Amino acid sequence: MSGTDADPAAVLAEMDELRARSRRLARGGAWLPALILAALPLVSIGLYRHPFAAVNASSVGYPFWGGLPEEQRAALASYVFWIIVAPLAFVLVAQWYRRREHHQGIRVPWRVPVTAGLAALLCLIALFAAPTGEPDPTLSAASGPWWRGLLTPLLSIAVAVIALGVVERSVAIALSGLWMAVLAWQFCAIGFIGGLYDWQTRILHGGEGSGLGGQLTLFGLDRPGPTLIIMTLPLLLVGLLRAARSRGQLR
Repeated sequence: MSGTDADPAAVLAEMDELRARSRRLARGGAWLPALILAALPLVSIGLYRHPFAAVNASSVGYPFWGGLPEEQRAALASYVFWIIVAPLAFVLVAQWYRRREHHQGIRVPWRVPVTAGLAALLCLIALFAAPTGEPDPTLSAASGPWWRGLLTPLLSIAVAVIALGVVERSVAIALSGLWMAVLAWQFCAIGFIGGLYDWQTRILHGGEGSGLGGQLTLFGLDRPGPTLIIMTLPLLLVGLLRAARSRGQLR
């Protein structure tokens, strides 16, 4: 065998390494979109009048333009944030992926999460025609209508995160979006932050419950500030971890 003949095993190993490196580079750009989407709920903490302080419970009308069923500083500020600032975040995500395509030749179907998020935001327009009102204090938490949980802009961000996880083939990102969606939907459906259904209360109390649901106050989950932090924490950690890995690959 001549010296110019390559070892087939070595060639295959090199090709496998190139493919693995290409996959790492292709999936190495999800960190910034993840952090951008995580920043939206965190910044929205400023929309609430008492994000961290414990105050007397008050009934909050729906749709929940602040994001969660809690008193907001000003309705106009909430409208502007979710209808103007949120789309700008999606523009940043789109520009990030287009820049990677142009400079690195890495193509990811980024239009899927951007389109999903924008479509969900467009559905916010329907909130102007959605039923309005306040949760009935005579009803138990378990009696809250399920559709009330859809009347929050946080679901649009959660939808975009789930779509991002799908196109980036990241289970962690997709689950982070699902976690955000479940918490936002449940608390808005029940009508107050930290609201629990009866079956959840029974689990937490070892099979015992009143049948009236309850409220989770652990870690401040009855206030919008801690709730949004916990809601966003998985996505934030995934984004930071991916950023660290991406930086290590570029060295």
